[in-house]
Amino acid sequence: MRIPKSGSASTKPQQTRAVGYVRVSTEIQVSEGVSLETQRVKIRAHCIAHDIDLIEIISDDGVSAKSLERPGLKRALWMLDAGKAEAVVVVKLDRLTRSVKDLGVLCENYFGEGKPWSLLAVSDSIDTRSAAGKLVLNVLMSVAQWEREAICERTREGMNHLKQLGVQFGAAPYGWRYAQETDSFGRRILVEVPEEQRGILRIRELYDADERMKRICEVLTEEGVPCRGDKWYRRTLYRVLSRAGVRDPERPRKSAPSKTERHAATPSAVRDKHAAATRATELRTHGMSLRQIAVQLHKERILPQRGDVWYAAGVMDLLRVSTGVQPPMPQRSNVRR
Repeated sequence: MRIPKSGSASTKPQQTRAVGYVRVSTEIQVSEGVSLETQRVKIRAHCIAHDIDLIEIISDDGVSAKSLERPGLKRALWMLDAGKAEAVVVVKLDRLTRSVKDLGVLCENYFGEGKPWSLLAVSDSIDTRSAAGKLVLNVLMSVAQWEREAICERTREGMNHLKQLGVQFGAAPYGWRYAQETDSFGRRILVEVPEEQRGILRIRELYDADERMKRICEVLTEEGVPCRGDKWYRRTLYRVLSRAGVRDPERPRKSAPSKTERHAATPSAVRDKHAAATRATELRTHGMSLRQIAVQLHKERILPQRGDVWYAAGVMDLLRVSTGVQPPMPQRSNVRR
């Protein structure tokens, strides 16, 4: 029986097949100067030094790492599923993802415990084939997530401060346009557009006339009031009215007058309950029904204390007040439960 030699080819360790992944986004390329070619050089050198068989280097050029929906990353993961590679090599972990949530998805599906694939980060000294590498991976991703959220928070605070100062973001609103001149901070100045300003006045005029939004759109189209688009829409009117100072323009019509306004509009109306009860009793003696009494009280401008319309239940209450007859109270049962 022959004994195989200790130095035979059968005992030689097999190389790890890996796919390289490089990515750069516009803001990172400007601030840090990380180029795709620099990442490729570092990945090739790392694979040569650690005896890793580099199959291919896949790139995502100008794509953010906020999500995993990237064509290059999808291809790299597909190569793992297809058995063409056993590991993914990146220069830094933030080239792969900046989200702790996305990292959890990758670890659960590809690089976690019991999975046959590995993740290697050159500059971060991460190798998920060891327990220490997995620990460092989780710590670094938590720091990367904190950094991204801190940047977003500072950006929101700065934008809110500029909005409070009256700085306009995005496209110019209806009735205005950006001029070529700039202010002391280098921002373009808003100037009025006369034709659109007249359109704002016409919209406010129709709204104050209590026209419905759909009808306002039709009138503006018929009159040829310029709009930014193919035609006028209700949502556009809501934005224009909101900027014009209307508190709640999304209601189809203006709000109904308040109780004080209704009373001021009917100064000759009588809103005395006893006078209404006396008159209701007189009308009842003439054989009128409750509904007929309600109509007659409204014609004579004898109105309820709340509202402007009498109902049958209200008239019945007036008759009870006039006759002094109270509605029967429910009798209490002597049977104990």
